[in-house]
Amino acid sequence: MDREQFRREYVAAWDGLVAGRLTDLAAAQAQLRESAATLERESERESAERLIGKLAKAVQPPPPGQSPEMTEALQMLNVADFKSGTKEERLAALAAARKQIWAIADRAGADSEKIRWLSRGLEASEDMLTDPAPWDEPPPAGT
Repeated sequence: MDREQFRREYVAAWDGLVAGRLTDLAAAQAQLRESAATLERESERESAERLIGKLAKAVQPPPPGQSPEMTEALQMLNVADFKSGTKEERLAALAAARKQIWAIADRAGADSEKIRWLSRGLEASEDMLTDPAPWDEPPPAGT
């Protein structure tokens, strides 16, 4: 199985749990773990396990007073995978998520600024990819 196929299965499970079409969280996680075990790379399997762990958030009710738009933005961030793929793929995923968060904030009411604030973490992740800290760079060849 490739990473994109797993991603589609994960998103389908998330959406099913949120919508109530799926009601057995443990069964959904078990199925995803079976799929994750067939991923080629260890890093992909680790990323899949992190996502599977987040699946429990799909069945938790939002905190009292949380707007539907904030719930939507947080759910989008919970489903997103910013850890796997090439640098360019990760940057594209971060940019798409930021654009989606701002679109949600544009139609939100009083908490639109709080929703926009969620994109600050995405910007920090982009900065780390485009301008890594000196200790994140590999040592020069021959040292």
